[in-house]
Amino acid sequence: MFCKNCGEKISEHAEICTHCGVRVKNSAGEDKPNWGVNLITLCCIPLVGLIMFFVWKNEKPVAAKSALTFFLINIGIIVVFYALIFIIGLSGY
Repeated sequence: MFCKNCGEKISEHAEICTHCGVRVKNSAGEDKPNWGVNLITLCCIPLVGLIMFFVWKNEKPVAAKSALTFFLINIGIIVVFYALIFIIGLSGY
């Protein structure tokens, strides 16, 4: 196997290139959005998405971005909901 960064030959079991130090395999597994975390973030606890973003931002950037996106969507929904409640309250006054 060859390093994608420097092109030197390395062991196929290596996770980090011994020549340039770049990670060649993700030991944490495949980086894809975690839909369980996204669902919890969207419908229940938005803070989970923000926490998982900071936990995953270096090791799983795709999952981290997905968690942050669902956090921001949930915060947007909450802001719109409270704005509507405020407007309804003012119109009833």
